[in-house]
Amino acid sequence: VCASAALRQWMLSRGWKVRKATVLPPPLRAVRTKAPQPPIASKARELAALAGSRFRDGLTLLCDALDILAQSAPEGLTLTAFGPFGKIMGEHSGGLLLRRAERWPFRLKLLPRATLEERLDYLARSGALAVVPSLAASTGEAVGACTAAGLPFVATNAGANAEAWKAQAGQPPLVEPDAAQLAAAMLAALEKPPRPRRVDMTDPCRKAWLDTRHVPAARKRIRKQPQPAPLVSVVMAHRNRPLYLKQAIEAVEAQTYGNLELVLVDDGSDLEEARQLLDTLEPGFRKRGWRILRRPHKHLGAARNAGVRAARGELILFVDDDNALFPEAVEHFVRGMAASGADICTAFQLLFYEDFVPEDRADGLIQYLPLGGPDALGLIHNVYGDANAMVRRSVFSQIGFWLEDPGYAMHDWEFFARASLAGLKLRPIPKPLYWYRSKPDGMFRTSNWYDNRLPVLEAFRTLRSDDTRLLHQMAIAQNTARSEVDSARENLKYTPADRKYLALSDLEPNGEAAIETLAGIAASVGRHDTATALLGDGLARPQPDASGRAVAAGASGALAYDALRSARLLTPRTAALPLLLVAPDGGVFLRPHAEGAVAASIDHQFPPFFRRIEAAIELAHAEAPAIAFGLALARPDRPIDWQQDVGAQTIGFSGWMTVRDRFVRHALAATVNVRRKMPLSIVLAVRFAEGPNGAPSNAFFRTLTVFSD
Repeated sequence: VCASAALRQWMLSRGWKVRKATVLPPPLRAVRTKAPQPPIASKARELAALAGSRFRDGLTLLCDALDILAQSAPEGLTLTAFGPFGKIMGEHSGGLLLRRAERWPFRLKLLPRATLEERLDYLARSGALAVVPSLAASTGEAVGACTAAGLPFVATNAGANAEAWKAQAGQPPLVEPDAAQLAAAMLAALEKPPRPRRVDMTDPCRKAWLDTRHVPAARKRIRKQPQPAPLVSVVMAHRNRPLYLKQAIEAVEAQTYGNLELVLVDDGSDLEEARQLLDTLEPGFRKRGWRILRRPHKHLGAARNAGVRAARGELILFVDDDNALFPEAVEHFVRGMAASGADICTAFQLLFYEDFVPEDRADGLIQYLPLGGPDALGLIHNVYGDANAMVRRSVFSQIGFWLEDPGYAMHDWEFFARASLAGLKLRPIPKPLYWYRSKPDGMFRTSNWYDNRLPVLEAFRTLRSDDTRLLHQMAIAQNTARSEVDSARENLKYTPADRKYLALSDLEPNGEAAIETLAGIAASVGRHDTATALLGDGLARPQPDASGRAVAAGASGALAYDALRSARLLTPRTAALPLLLVAPDGGVFLRPHAEGAVAASIDHQFPPFFRRIEAAIELAHAEAPAIAFGLALARPDRPIDWQQDVGAQTIGFSGWMTVRDRFVRHALAATVNVRRKMPLSIVLAVRFAEGPNGAPSNAFFRTLTVFSD
């Protein structure tokens, strides 16, 4: 399924192996602007650049066009550009705009954080003319969104922009991605602003997607008669990882597919604990007809090959000893092999980082999407999949076995490349079927990257001699990209006035340091309005955006006031005084109630993959009674019954800590055992430890600090 005909044509022209390629519009959400559009003025006075932070988004093309427009631009013109920022030719994209703006007589406003909805809302409020200067566009999202909202724009006809443009909308015609044409189109639209009409984009999109779920009866396939379940041999290599091995075997034992055997190949384990585990497993294996092969240490490839030779099944599923299959995995692999007629089936995976397999699949992360091709891309990236794959036995007689070189960590990439280049059918199953454990001391992370690539290159050299030109193209492209970046940075370095942008380019583009540095540069070149917009953001939001908190970049840190002020009361009770207050200088006050616990939630403010939150707590009144404090991490969509066990209802809970001494700080912490891929809510709770005493009961969470590890 492709989001545009342009994307489909691009993929097919580059050798992607697909049986059928369907074009469906992107499943865009309905975007509602918050303000009515202002009356269209006789002349527009603001341009709003909807250009991303990648070269193909056309920021350099826009700058070239603005150089031309600057010679005849209307008086009082403003250019507004939205973040997030990135790096273009090694240069900070916001710095690139600011540097190029030194030639322009108009104002420059940079808004570093803005969602698509906020950008459209800004356009509707300001009456600005949107500019979409794409050099390439795979979805045409910006053009489609402006068309649906009835917001005037000028855009190039690159890629999917041409498909998203609708004649009935009354928008200016698209132009070639050429600086002179884009400048002329902007000037014409500024002089005579378009009067576009809204075009419904969501209903046709929804109908197109729903049509894919309602296949006419004549097109439905006749269900084949059930086939006998083939024997599947699960081949698992192991060395010195008894804790992980037990989990991997338990996952095999839990399979819904019955006709399988497990061939466990021990590659010379020398840990006593590992040997004892193998001894313990032997009786159960013999009873099931499974096998344990104990061999001298000859590395992973040799162990897998030994398992293949010992296996009895026509279908062989390789499973690493530190991974864990989902219960339905073998069943889906067998079904995928039968339905596709593939020689090899790989699958998606859920990534995790812990010593124990998570209980909830919602805690896993899909980080790697093997799409199966094309082979040209397989030269530089493993597009085929992970070694946790099902292979027909006949494959080994056609292309040979796994490489047995010691220390080699990319057996899967090399093996799958060999198979695909030999004309065998390799298909990824587009669904996670197993847990993939990622550890910093794993073979993939500790082996030599260069040495790992050589066998892959050798496979291409041997099996596709006509494609050796790809090796040269890759080398030239990589060298060209580095040279372009180096050249751009050299230009900054050796132009004294531009050296300030060089230091900016070394910072994380959207980090606080980069934003402050960019604002400082703007102020130093006399663009104080640009600096003000950068530091103040300039966007009205009903609540703070999660990406704007101080810890968004991934480092540990204290929650800022903008995050704290979103706290909401979970336990509304009748009281003379407010039960929840957020201090302007930071911190949250809660007042316990005689009827029970008082709790507040700071929704979505515990970042993904973070580990722990700590609170500095204290009684903030000289006569306050003893109060029990609690701190929890919870899913935003799950309510908490405060009469029941809080720990059982939350992901991490500190327990209740009773505080009696006044104005003395104590530390309270809650920890998650498994890294979560979604943001969690931070829940603060207090209750009387021994009952109220009639005095004010101010319970103060002075600081809340989140930790990534």
